[in-house]
Amino acid sequence: MNYKNILFDLDGTLIDSAPGIEESFYNAYFKVYNQNCPQSIKTLIGPPIDQVLTALNGEINSDIINFFVEVFKEHYDVEGYKKSKLYDGVETVLKILLENKLNVFIVTNKRAKPTKLILEYLSIDKYFTDIYCPDILLVKFKNKTDLIDHILKSNVLLFNETLMIGDTIHDGIAADENKLDFVLVEYGYGQYENSKYKLNNIKQLINIL
Repeated sequence: MNYKNILFDLDGTLIDSAPGIEESFYNAYFKVYNQNCPQSIKTLIGPPIDQVLTALNGEINSDIINFFVEVFKEHYDVEGYKKSKLYDGVETVLKILLENKLNVFIVTNKRAKPTKLILEYLSIDKYFTDIYCPDILLVKFKNKTDLIDHILKSNVLLFNETLMIGDTIHDGIAADENKLDFVLVEYGYGQYENSKYKLNNIKQLINIL
């Protein structure tokens, strides 16, 4: 295999987490604004929830944003995360990567707590060398670009042996800025035209490796 290290985004790449995120988001929206959310947020999923809210309605009041995020967390960390489902073929691919002794990492904008809850709930935590979330270390990462840079340096991973797999422009840009080859999964929540590879089924990843 040409690649020894695989970096996976989580939402929209390995799992369909949209139902739970949407439920928790709409619950928070109603509690904060006393009205139903005016539109679907599915195409906005990917960045942190505060950025999703701002993208949706232009909210800039930090107190409102912080309150919204806390209400979202209260629901998502108890109920919302349980709505997450593995995409078809994901566990099969993860087993193959494990059998071939590849280093497999999660790199996600999702917080550490729900990330761990989801991986354990879906019984796939055993397949990953490590997981990286914005709040998993004392260092605060501004974006996924910085998070990937930290993964590469702390694990001494070579650029030409490392592959990033995701579903949004944020994942693609983060890969490009770290000089990594990028695989776009087209079944996810976004799009990125400059990806080196495109898949409509995760099982196709084995052909790339």
